[in-house]
Amino acid sequence: MKKVKSVLLGVVLIFVTGAVMATGNLKVEICSVEKNRTVVDISNVEESIYEVELTNKNGDIVYYKKSEAPSNVYRMYFDFSKISEGEYNLTVSIGNEKNVNTLRISKGQVELADQRKELEPFFTVKGNRLELSYLNFAKEDLKLMVYGNNMLLFEKNLNPDFSVNYALDFSYLKSGNYNAVLSGANNSYEYTVKVK
Repeated sequence: MKKVKSVLLGVVLIFVTGAVMATGNLKVEICSVEKNRTVVDISNVEESIYEVELTNKNGDIVYYKKSEAPSNVYRMYFDFSKISEGEYNLTVSIGNEKNVNTLRISKGQVELADQRKELEPFFTVKGNRLELSYLNFAKEDLKLMVYGNNMLLFEKNLNPDFSVNYALDFSYLKSGNYNAVLSGANNSYEYTVKVK
């Protein structure tokens, strides 16, 4: 196992990927208008199809809606009078970008407890070199792992910076498929690397 780990060379990259930097324009505003009623205003620089999902603390979907046509703005009204008090996640998604809002509902009041952006990482392979670029909005601790034949071959803790860029050289490994996994506190992303 140590021998395999030593052939995976980690290289910190000093590049900014345009594909990742071009996103991050999704905005979500939540405003209580009266007891149990809330307005959600969604906007994006580009016209988009919006997916809105409300889940309880167990991850069960309480509400789901997908907009019918692309638009720069989208407005929704929620009536929370028919759901139990507690914490819920209101997630708005467009493509590879999400805005996750934690709502606390208590005694008819809706409070925004937390709001975070999530953007899927950008993976690319050049030759046998995997390049990763990720906007870490939450600045959470991240771990990069590589698996081959269901065995952990490589593991590295990445700095919790806002812009995370990293590369791995797979050229010393045997031909085949390997899975690179970027994992944080809230999400995990997987990418298959084919070594020729």
